Amino acid sequence: MSLAKDNIWKLLAPLVVMGVMFLIPVPDGMPPQAWHYFAVFVAMIVGMILEPIPATAISFIAVTICVIGSNYLLFDAKELADPAFNAQKQALKWGLAGFSSTTV
Repeated sequence: MSLAKDNIWKLLAPLVVMGVMFLIPVPDGMPPQAWHYFAVFVAMIVGMILEPIPATAISFIAVTICVIGSNYLLFDAKELADPAFNAQKQALKWGLAGFSSTTV
């Protein structure tokens, strides 16, 4: 396999894993957004193992996916129905929280 084909396979594998996990029914008792968030996390781990791009870029892409898809990945319908709840602001706050930690 050539280097380009090997890299394409490594780039597509995390997306395929995430897509397959999105298609698997949500386990009983688990909120759907938790399952979808887990799918992004597993895809990130697969990407970090295969490393088609640097691991920091993979983790940044995963955080970006979670922030952009926050209505499906982070917040439930009850939170989104509350008029006082600002989903975009809370998602951005969540996404940037790890970067402000001195431990990280």
